[in-house]
Amino acid sequence: MRLSIKSRLFIWFIFASVIPMIVFGGFSYYLISEKIAKQNEATITNINKGIYNMVDTQQKVLSNWLESADSFFAEKLSSLGNSHFDYENMLDIGSNRLPTWSIGNQKITGDTILVDTLIEKEKLPATIFQLHNNKFVRVSTNVRQPDGSRITGTVIDSGPVYERLINGQQYLGRASVEGIMHAVIYQPIWDSSGKLIGAFVLGRREQEYELINAIKKIVVGETGYAFIIDPLGNMVMHPTMQGKNALDYPWIQEILQKKNGSITYILNDQKKIAYYTYYEPWNWYIVTSSYESEIFNTTHKLSKMLILAILVVVAISAFLAFLLSSAFFKPINELMVVMRQCQNGNLTVRLNPFSDDEFRVLGSAFNTMLNNISLLIGRILTNSTKVKEASRRLIVDITESKNSLKGIENCVANLQHEPLSHLLNLTYSSNSALNTEFQEAIRHLNRLITQAVTTNQADKLEEAKFTLQKIIILYRNVAKDETTLISPLQSFSHINKISHLDVEVEKLKLLLENISSSAVSLDDIALSLDRNVNSFKIDTDE
Repeated sequence: MRLSIKSRLFIWFIFASVIPMIVFGGFSYYLISEKIAKQNEATITNINKGIYNMVDTQQKVLSNWLESADSFFAEKLSSLGNSHFDYENMLDIGSNRLPTWSIGNQKITGDTILVDTLIEKEKLPATIFQLHNNKFVRVSTNVRQPDGSRITGTVIDSGPVYERLINGQQYLGRASVEGIMHAVIYQPIWDSSGKLIGAFVLGRREQEYELINAIKKIVVGETGYAFIIDPLGNMVMHPTMQGKNALDYPWIQEILQKKNGSITYILNDQKKIAYYTYYEPWNWYIVTSSYESEIFNTTHKLSKMLILAILVVVAISAFLAFLLSSAFFKPINELMVVMRQCQNGNLTVRLNPFSDDEFRVLGSAFNTMLNNISLLIGRILTNSTKVKEASRRLIVDITESKNSLKGIENCVANLQHEPLSHLLNLTYSSNSALNTEFQEAIRHLNRLITQAVTTNQADKLEEAKFTLQKIIILYRNVAKDETTLISPLQSFSHINKISHLDVEVEKLKLLLENISSSAVSLDDIALSLDRNVNSFKIDTDE
């Protein structure tokens, strides 16, 4: 079904307003969503870097602090005097039997005076190790177990800390002190001859600087979080899996393998995005993760707002299109109503005046056209009446002309077949010449009447009447001759026939004049119709 112009205009207006909106909105959405995605990615990356910087700052602060404390403690030990061992007073420390170690007058093995001074004044966990059989045995400490007992007798005989100490090198970093991670500094201890005899360690529990708690408080997106894993896949810090091993997860394996980057994985049937960084000094993998729906929540909201805006624009455009198309097609609809009435033959209808615009010009031109058509039709009707009347008169005149012509033909035929000698009862042969002249006059009369009828020339009838008068005069002159044997009654009868012929000729003349007048009238009507019709331009190609 073909749509109306109003419907097509309505649809076109909708498309003209909505399509640019969709194109512009889609392009804007693409640009904005890309920018938002990059901003979100940058935000999560910055959070990850921020945690990295927090840890690094913590490490540097602790390192500087521990180095300062190390210098202080080393000077303290040096100020006590030289180291010496009393093999006569052997002590059992854990599973090890050790000689008593003293520095100056300060006993070290099994004594806690020196380390307790540090914990009281500096709040500094400290431990002194005594080297025995290439093992570092904990002989003095202020580090306590949960039950309050001191942790002694444990040994360091392997691992990165041991390798550095046994080679007389300092170790600065992180270490597990009875299962608790500390920022620590291990320093070898030498006797006066330069022999390695032990080591001491100073440390700070990382939780004491609220680093872990600070990281736990970080929120990524709406419910995202940061967590830390070690190279073995153990959760150093995690909201729900802390202390657990997550090495079975493929995405954890990828993080441990690549160390730095991002990864997308499925957790709880939802897609998550994680950004991770490796912090080498602590052997930490710092991971920030959040659900993709939360990260791109702004983009989703933007898309919903854009769709809502498009729907609002469509609704407004449809409403405006309806109003505009209705206002635009109101005069056209009125014009269509008037034209349908004109099509049905009602030429009295007129368009109401429109506002001062193109439709006003259209309405005025259409009304003028209707006026002209009405005037033309009126003239045609008037001329049609005239044509009917003239045609009626013409038919009557032609009928009477035929009758008159028939009578004339009969009269002429009688005269033509009755020679003058018979009419006049001539007894003298000398009158044969008169008879010939009379016959010639009759034939001439017949020709004139025939020419008048066939050529519609009334002057021929005038000449025919003159010929009739000649015949009458000729007849009367002969009738006066005493030699003729015509009686007065016969003379009157003959004269009456010729006079009747004269009346018929006059009647025919009048009829021919009427026919000519009717023909002129019809010609005038035709010219008038031609002028009226020629006032309109028509296609004459067909």
